[in-house]
Amino acid sequence: MSWYGYPVVRRSIQFSRTELRHILLAMVVLTIAFTLAFSRVLSSGELSLADRLISNLLLASIAVPTGFLLHELGHKVVAQRYGCLAEFRSYPRGLFLALITALLGFLFAAPGAVVISGYVDKRQNGRISIAGPLVNLGIGAGFFALWFILRGTGVDPVIVGSMSLLRLTWGVAFINLLLGAFNMMPFPPLDGSKVLRWDLRAYGLLLAAIIGLLVSLYFL
Repeated sequence: MSWYGYPVVRRSIQFSRTELRHILLAMVVLTIAFTLAFSRVLSSGELSLADRLISNLLLASIAVPTGFLLHELGHKVVAQRYGCLAEFRSYPRGLFLALITALLGFLFAAPGAVVISGYVDKRQNGRISIAGPLVNLGIGAGFFALWFILRGTGVDPVIVGSMSLLRLTWGVAFINLLLGAFNMMPFPPLDGSKVLRWDLRAYGLLLAAIIGLLVSLYFL
């Protein structure tokens, strides 16, 4: 069996050269877009443009691979474990939109998605769909715990520019949890709509955990 000229082995994780190019394109564009958006929204106006860009480039360089790439790979891994063909494909128009909105001071991105081909039942489709938000929850919870511990110690070294370790861990946690919450909205084609059709309890528990951590980030 092959897809786009590359062999596919059942139940093993495979990447084609085409997919890797699409991943690299999406990662580069999203990192630039997030850096621009963060520099407009998250930084003090007293800081220089260069300082804002350097500081937020570091944040974007961690937030994009964890919040976006690992989310999509979560879908891919589970889909391929079920014997499906699954490869990431970028959306050029969505990436262009991300750059334009970032320049305007906010960010709306539709960078692409894992394209899945093969038969899955409702339960399998639900598990494939929940894998991405679960990755966001796990990463968000991990950085939340690190932020909470650092805040308790009172140690907050500056890493580069105006980016401190405390701010970095908070930002990565927030972005992962926000992306997870967005993808759990119960509207097609978002993950939440497919998870909800599969298991209401799983949907409610995951969404409650993500929202709970998001609220804690604001009020702790």
